[in-house]
Amino acid sequence: MDEAMREQARAFAAQGLKSLEQEDMPDAQGNLVSTQEALRDRKAAEACCSREELAELDRVLKEVETFPKVAANAQDSLLDLEGIRCYPAGRFLIFYRYNSNYGLVTVIRLALDRPEWNCLIRDGKKFH
Repeated sequence: MDEAMREQARAFAAQGLKSLEQEDMPDAQGNLVSTQEALRDRKAAEACCSREELAELDRVLKEVETFPKVAANAQDSLLDLEGIRCYPAGRFLIFYRYNSNYGLVTVIRLALDRPEWNCLIRDGKKFH
């Protein structure tokens, strides 16, 4: 990934972190909560994604909630320092954090149609 693209991915995730710090977040649904930025990403995706694609996203989010260590921290030094993980879901790339003290997964952002960012994904191991 070239430096300009890396900066785009970092800025994208940073907007989600800013949302996490500054905006009221909705209550967690189970062990999953989304930032307001992630909710806006989802809303925007509804205009250009099929029901099946959105259902796939929901299925993968449930998987991430159940197995939050399915992905290791992102393969980027700054995202890694922030504890951000990346996991694919069809046309989406899910940016999330896992708080093991509370068993809580926080969805930071949902990137749509950014396959060039897939190099940020590092596989983790499923923990039961």
